[in-house]
Amino acid sequence: MNDRAFLLNQIASQLFNQTTIQSFTTVVSEHQIIALVERLEHKIKLLKNAYETAQKRVKILEEKNSSLRVKLQETETELEELQKKQLIPGKNTIKSKDLGIIVKDNPSDLDTNTELKQQLDEYIRELERCITHLSSLS
Repeated sequence: MNDRAFLLNQIASQLFNQTTIQSFTTVVSEHQIIALVERLEHKIKLLKNAYETAQKRVKILEEKNSSLRVKLQETETELEELQKKQLIPGKNTIKSKDLGIIVKDNPSDLDTNTELKQQLDEYIRELERCITHLSSLS
């Protein structure tokens, strides 16, 4: 008698004593008990596999979370450095020699006030785009 059969006999003897088995109209056969144990073993294997898969997934997610935290820290440090650079006076202002270049580039054929106003509006829009761009960096 192998270990499985011995175990089944032990289970059967504990579950049913001789008088209980005789009182049933349907007697549980040894094959039914073996089938039940095999189903339980199969379910245990499935649960074990699901548990191992979940553990692997947790490990992967923890590693990804860790790397994202490091990346976030690096990004925050870079942001702080950029904000410090932006707060330093004189670094982002236009120097007077640059203003001379802007004035020099102004076309001399603009004679009327309307044309001058349009050109000024265009410069203002360009400045607003630059300000928006600089604001998006911080």
